[in-house]
Amino acid sequence: MLILSALPLEGLGAVEGQWTYIVENGGATITASTATGAVMIPSELGGYAVKKVGQQYTSIFGNSNTSVTSVTIPSSVTSIGAYAFNNSTSLASVTFQPASSVTTIESYAFMGCTSLTSIIIPQGVQSIANHAFPYCSSLTSINIPSSVTSIGMFAFFRCTSLASVNFEPTSSLQNIEFKTFFGCTSLTSISIPSNVTSIGDSSFGSCNSLASITFERSSSLTIIASNAFQNCTGLTSITIPSSVTSIGGEVFTGCTSLVSVFLPERFATTYQLFGLTESQANFGIRLTSSCNASEGTILVNPNKRPYEIGETVVISATPNAGYLFSNWSGDSTGTMSSITLTMDSSKSVTAIFVQDGRDNDGDGLTNYQESITYETNPNQKDSNLDGVEDGVVVSLGYSPTFNFSALTTHWQNNPPPGLYTASQMQAMAFGDLVLTKNVNGSFTLNYDIEQSTDLQSWTRYQELTLPLNGLPSDKAFVRIKAKQ
Repeated sequence: MLILSALPLEGLGAVEGQWTYIVENGGATITASTATGAVMIPSELGGYAVKKVGQQYTSIFGNSNTSVTSVTIPSSVTSIGAYAFNNSTSLASVTFQPASSVTTIESYAFMGCTSLTSIIIPQGVQSIANHAFPYCSSLTSINIPSSVTSIGMFAFFRCTSLASVNFEPTSSLQNIEFKTFFGCTSLTSISIPSNVTSIGDSSFGSCNSLASITFERSSSLTIIASNAFQNCTGLTSITIPSSVTSIGGEVFTGCTSLVSVFLPERFATTYQLFGLTESQANFGIRLTSSCNASEGTILVNPNKRPYEIGETVVISATPNAGYLFSNWSGDSTGTMSSITLTMDSSKSVTAIFVQDGRDNDGDGLTNYQESITYETNPNQKDSNLDGVEDGVVVSLGYSPTFNFSALTTHWQNNPPPGLYTASQMQAMAFGDLVLTKNVNGSFTLNYDIEQSTDLQSWTRYQELTLPLNGLPSDKAFVRIKAKQ
């Protein structure tokens, strides 16, 4: 019995309408088309689901096609084949239908599509092959989904309008290959996903607008190959993750605006091989914190050297008695006594303290005066304004709580109304009384107690005679010496 099939046989070509295709691996692969304008790729041909668009060496629309302006890819397609839309110079947009099945974009698939401005690579794509989008000079942005594990050499080579490359969070990308983004002269910033382990030779070379290169926290990067950032003339600073163990030669050659590169300390003797001068090379991310030790203290947590890129540090300032925390200066200008810094580069902060002008106990003396000038308790009232708390007896002799030197300096310059300076009191506190022996050998002390309101004019208050016994009888004179 002879059975005839209405379907094309595996491996044989067929034509349906504007589409030429072959059957392989149980599906249809489009190899050529006469479609023009806005093109909708069919999801089925000859009873087979269309699983692939394009085959090696020839665009499905013919090389240097100028008639196709947009393409919509059906969800049945799993692969954009090599050269699929190569040099379709009028192709401005490519749209993937929802629930796209595409997992690979093969070599040269969109090379030379000079009018292509927009393409959203669908979630599920795992591989963007070598030369997938080179010379797409109108492409302004590209989103790399988290499913992508590899981007090949020259993938976005000389996409001169490409200003933004966004890697989705939890990206699976491990390698950025040779000249992947070389010559993307409009690219201004790039954030390297944490799973990337190597950056290939010249991968960002001649990206002369690239001013910011950052690495996600807990970076897995170990290798930066030769010339990776060569001639990135807009780059001023970059911090290399501590995980990096190998850096190739001339990585930063031609980076004429580069001021500082933060490197792991293991490269302290080899940095010149990377095209760096001594002034450009900095080793490890460090935090410098300072304050006036007589005014307060600083606590840094964690306190280490160096820090990992992206690590957070909590810095707390505590004032000493008599002072208040005011603000931070340097890489933070906050007014909270505790701040959190993200260590994306080396930083320096200084804690500023000021005198505590409050009067906790309401005695007219500031907390600073009582804590520092008089060395007394700012929470215990001193109603006499003498720097001594009420209840503490200060005699003309020595008292452990009486800061005589500080009081002298302060009151000498700023005598309060009705009070007297320490030097005036001191002058009154000293004197010698000489006693003359009586004929019978005894001694008598005759003295006056005087009073004054200004330490200048004195009047007698009382006259006293005091017999003194037990004094040395073999001396012609004795004296009474007043103690300070």
